[in-house]
Amino acid sequence: MNKSLSIIISNNLRSLEYLNVFQKLKKAPKKIIYINDNKNILIRKKIMKIIFKEKIFKRKKIFFSQKFSKNIIRYLLREKEKNFILSLPHGEIIKNNNLLIKKNLIHFHPGRLPLFRGATSIYYSILRKKEICCSAIIMSSNIDGGDVLFYKKFPFPKKTKDIDKKYDIEIRKICLEYLINKFKKLKSKPQKKINKLHYYLAHPVIRKLAVIKMKS
Repeated sequence: MNKSLSIIISNNLRSLEYLNVFQKLKKAPKKIIYINDNKNILIRKKIMKIIFKEKIFKRKKIFFSQKFSKNIIRYLLREKEKNFILSLPHGEIIKNNNLLIKKNLIHFHPGRLPLFRGATSIYYSILRKKEICCSAIIMSSNIDGGDVLFYKKFPFPKKTKDIDKKYDIEIRKICLEYLINKFKKLKSKPQKKINKLHYYLAHPVIRKLAVIKMKS
């Protein structure tokens, strides 16, 4: 596995926090692909300030696009860089199999895989296993089905109302920091084969039950 890391970011808080992790470690990504859809002006200003004014990001190659388009896919396929950390716009799914095969697109999933696939799996993990985990995976054509680089367990948050917002980002940041520091030693492994389980967007009742479970 090529050992340099690049990143694909968008206009969201998670992307901003990912850049802050690189800045904290003083290890800039090799290249930055920025999906600048202008939907969140405040976040965009903060991201632009980091990538253009912070020393570690200067002279880094930055590719801009307003959406995850065919142009981005062609650009990525031409690039020699193989490893890209993902922070895509909400709901964006990569369907290009050629890209998924030729590049290592690294995603942090808030659930232990293969047990908890799908959206807001963090709540179902609390209910079924009474734990919070985050898995680092290389994306494949199967949703949350790619090879696993590692997973980490985390304590329950003190403020339960922020589970799938602030705390979700926090555990992904910790995993990103671990990935950056340990990437040269990490080896991906296929997920164990189990009966497919996908946990879809958690209903408010499910979320409430998970909070009760944490406090019990």
